[in-house]
Amino acid sequence: MKKTLKIILILFVFISSYSFANEAVDESKVVLNDVEIFGTKINEDDQKDIYAWYGIPYAKPPVGEYRWKAPRDFEFSSNTFDATKLPNRCVQVSNFYDELITGQKEGTIFGSEDCLYLNVFAPADSFNNKKKLPVMFWIHGGGNTWGYSASPMHIPTNFLKLHDVILVTINYRLGPFGWFSVPDLNSSSREPLDQSPNFGTLDMIKSLEWVNQNIKSFGGDPNNITIFGESAGARNVLSLYVAKPAEDLFQRGIVQSGYLVSDSVEYSRNNPDSGSLTFLKNSIKEKNPAMNPMTLKETLEDSNVLSNFLRDLPKEEIISFYRVREDAGGLIEIPNVIPDGIIIPKEGIFESYMNGKYQDKEIILGTNRDEHKLFMSGNPRFVKTVLPNFISNLHPMLGLWTKQKDEKFYDAYSRYQSDAWKLDAVDNASRYISEKNKKNVYAYRFDWDDEPKFLGMDFSKLLGAAHALEIGFVFNSPEIIDGQESGLSDILYKKENAIFDKNLSISMSQYWVNFAYDGNPNSNPYPLDVNWDHWENKINERFIIFDTENDQGIRMNNAILSEDSILQNLSSENLSIKQKCIIFDDLFDRTTLSKKVVSSLYDNFLRGKCI
Repeated sequence: MKKTLKIILILFVFISSYSFANEAVDESKVVLNDVEIFGTKINEDDQKDIYAWYGIPYAKPPVGEYRWKAPRDFEFSSNTFDATKLPNRCVQVSNFYDELITGQKEGTIFGSEDCLYLNVFAPADSFNNKKKLPVMFWIHGGGNTWGYSASPMHIPTNFLKLHDVILVTINYRLGPFGWFSVPDLNSSSREPLDQSPNFGTLDMIKSLEWVNQNIKSFGGDPNNITIFGESAGARNVLSLYVAKPAEDLFQRGIVQSGYLVSDSVEYSRNNPDSGSLTFLKNSIKEKNPAMNPMTLKETLEDSNVLSNFLRDLPKEEIISFYRVREDAGGLIEIPNVIPDGIIIPKEGIFESYMNGKYQDKEIILGTNRDEHKLFMSGNPRFVKTVLPNFISNLHPMLGLWTKQKDEKFYDAYSRYQSDAWKLDAVDNASRYISEKNKKNVYAYRFDWDDEPKFLGMDFSKLLGAAHALEIGFVFNSPEIIDGQESGLSDILYKKENAIFDKNLSISMSQYWVNFAYDGNPNSNPYPLDVNWDHWENKINERFIIFDTENDQGIRMNNAILSEDSILQNLSSENLSIKQKCIIFDDLFDRTTLSKKVVSSLYDNFLRGKCI
């Protein structure tokens, strides 16, 4: 009981530490088009002051007639703006993290459609200097259905104390508000971009335009912008490399656990679980259960009626249609990043890279060694709860205590799924991009897995180098740099390894910042011990591994993957045929491979025993 009380106490401290009141600082005044914008200071020490400007609008609220339209220019109604308050979240379904951090019960709908805001962070002693700093533009992850620009995960106090850069973090429309394909929905609009279903992608482009126009006033260099993101945010980075309107808006990108899959127009409209037309038909029938098929058909073909119907729907009614996936950490299932031929090329993200149709810019591509363990650790398919239900349901923190049903299968499933992720998102992507960009592609793998044993649970085995765990290292999390206790620090970081974790975090962030300065991660402004070689097809197909000194340290590696190598290893794995087939089947869930290739793999793997 004492240990349980300790967890709850730590959790309270963690939540309280992010519940601070922000005060405007006169010295932070920025003038944009005759509007005075005042920010706040986000640190309380004398080493280096950090300013933050929260919730700056970069477009009109996409509500009413602007729902499901391209973002419009915003005009201030006053000559002063208070940028000290955290912005609204975009509409989303809360998950475990929200309940843990904010108390927002998991599975509830929250947020606002009025959410197109960005945040700017800058060292106080730099933002008024004549010498302009590189700009790092962060796109949060969350499956494009969840997430927040002002999450505690990437409040960059330490990052900007250690590094001289300007950081911008953005909100963008999520889920069905950000990606929604209905024929002729905006057919009467004179704005060409309204015909795209990729409204969330358009938000990113709009916010990048804002940065190009305004970041100089905050001390940033508009000609030196690095876009970076994790998971869906990383996939969004990849999508901006193929989006024509974004071509001149950034200089390079960092892709942390990205992926190349995009959803076809057909899938996005007619998928039986999450298609926009499936939702539309369901919604109309719910409101008019007696409507006959002919009237329904006529309604769907009348763009004016359809537009009015959709724009009058409450946000809760829209988002509640979409199912929450257990195998995706509580994210809702919805098609997104749709190849429309307007923003995203018709062949999609993967085909665009394979065919060389992307912007020739410097890029970093990487994954975490145990990506899938984050999703598996809470999935009853793979784990069972340790605590009785009446206890584990008392608080989301207690729900973390799970145990693998079959540890050998758990590790094997994660290894092959994570390898397949790396093959798609790093090895193959590096090969495609290096066809055009010979010396400016850099690849990595994050191997850190030093979590402690806590209350009988070995989190190094349950989580390992799981999805998203590199974020804290990149952003110099206070739990890593300062040893700050939080609700998660006891299960993520060993106190006896604190100095090793801190050194790895500083090194990773230095590589990232070097890359933001000039496209080379190795020397400017920080000379680093391990040279991160660029990827070069057939000559130097290598990647850097990020790990702590008490393990194997930071080092280069050439363990490049292929479909054949993954399947050969799986076929000889010490598992049952049934277990091998389960892993094999899931390797091709939402794959970038063609149906023909997948069919051939099924025919050949284990002599067709998985068919």
